[in-house]
Amino acid sequence: MRRSKAGGAARSVIPGFGLTVGVTIAMLSVLIIIPLLSILGYSFTLSPAEFFEVISTPSTLRAFGTSIGCAAIAALINAVFGVVIAWVLTRYEFPGRRLVDGLVELPFAMPTAVAGITLSKMYAENGEIGSLFAPLGIQISYTHIGIVIALVFIGIPFVVRSVQPVLQDLDPAFEEAAHMLGASRALAFRRIILPELTPAILTGFGLALARGIGEFGSVIYISGNSAKDGTQVVSYVIMQKLNAGSANYADAAAIALVLLVISFSLLFIINAIQLHASKRVSGLADSSAASGLAHGDVAGQGSKALKVALMVLGLGFMLVMLVVPLCSVLVKSLGQGLDFYLASVSTSFVLSALRVTLIATICAVVVNTLFGLVAAWALTKFTFRGQRVLTTLIDIPFSISPVIAGLAFVMTFGRTGWARPIVDSVNAALGTDISFVFSVPGVVLATIFVTFPFVVRELLPVMHSQGSDEEAAAALMGAKGLRI
Repeated sequence: MRRSKAGGAARSVIPGFGLTVGVTIAMLSVLIIIPLLSILGYSFTLSPAEFFEVISTPSTLRAFGTSIGCAAIAALINAVFGVVIAWVLTRYEFPGRRLVDGLVELPFAMPTAVAGITLSKMYAENGEIGSLFAPLGIQISYTHIGIVIALVFIGIPFVVRSVQPVLQDLDPAFEEAAHMLGASRALAFRRIILPELTPAILTGFGLALARGIGEFGSVIYISGNSAKDGTQVVSYVIMQKLNAGSANYADAAAIALVLLVISFSLLFIINAIQLHASKRVSGLADSSAASGLAHGDVAGQGSKALKVALMVLGLGFMLVMLVVPLCSVLVKSLGQGLDFYLASVSTSFVLSALRVTLIATICAVVVNTLFGLVAAWALTKFTFRGQRVLTTLIDIPFSISPVIAGLAFVMTFGRTGWARPIVDSVNAALGTDISFVFSVPGVVLATIFVTFPFVVRELLPVMHSQGSDEEAAAALMGAKGLRI
């Protein structure tokens, strides 16, 4: 249903505008805004001349060029194959479709460091895939090609998950009408389907691009980090500033600030595209339901050769980019036998790390589910000034490097952080010894930071589908407040 255009909280009969927006802003302030402002504060310790000197050194400019260029190429590849995969998963029935659909989320679930190590070994000259290209004189690992492959791996879910809901809600009756009027399938796709998919494709492209520019874990191993060969990425340059003898927080913050500005600008544009798209396609789901046609009805009338070609292209891409790396991890993990594997993961060090990871994960799931629901409610049920900025801030963890996130928390809660005296005062008053750096609470906080946008992103389409007309009807029937 199309939502009413009246501005402000008064447009909705749903209660809770002040509470949900207030809680969302408070959560974002503690989790995102305040830590990232610490980076801004540290960068201001440099004069303008010093700031531009730091960000304009040859090595830094080459790193920016490598990160942006490789991320753009990877995002373009993902935009093409992401649409194909989303089309195959939405329009065609085949055995194992649900399994394939679940594999799309693999890059979100696999630690980026594990992905980077796996890909670097696979595409090395003696690796499973790299050995096929070595006789041709093509080197993949430790080159720009390897960086692009790693960024394709981590970026593909953004495009697929952006396009898939639009394809599912697109009314097949429009395509059927075009075919009945004599339009070819290529023309129907170009004139009917593609215009509806374009905002979603741009959204997925933008998210993959923003994530790729700041990526660290998956590219640090496969890139080679060579200043001579130009394979250093920006996140690695920031790490160099923090590891070179004494940590140079000011220089690291200056470079991180540039990345933050790029990421925020990209995400702001993405959310503007999504807002425009929601106005155009908000009624597609209802019209699709009314048409009585399933997607398979239209898809089934298409060329069988085209169907086979798209399935081979989409599933083949997933096989090479997602399934083969996963199988490589499993083979290498169990390559020396199950007993060796169990002995390796049963050491006190590994068990301690697993315990911390489990605690952080459980805390993050609980906190993010609660606050994600509140944030999604505020963003979908009410219209208010600054809504687009708020949505962009929620998406920030998608795009910034874990290096920048860690840097922000250290600058805020670390030994020289501005919030450290506050934490010390609270500890003194309560008789506790809580620390947010190099401690379990810090790991929990970082995990919440990284995973917060996923919950909100999953809930937004569901809540958007619940139009204000239904809310108004419930109010007319006497329902009030939370009963609506």
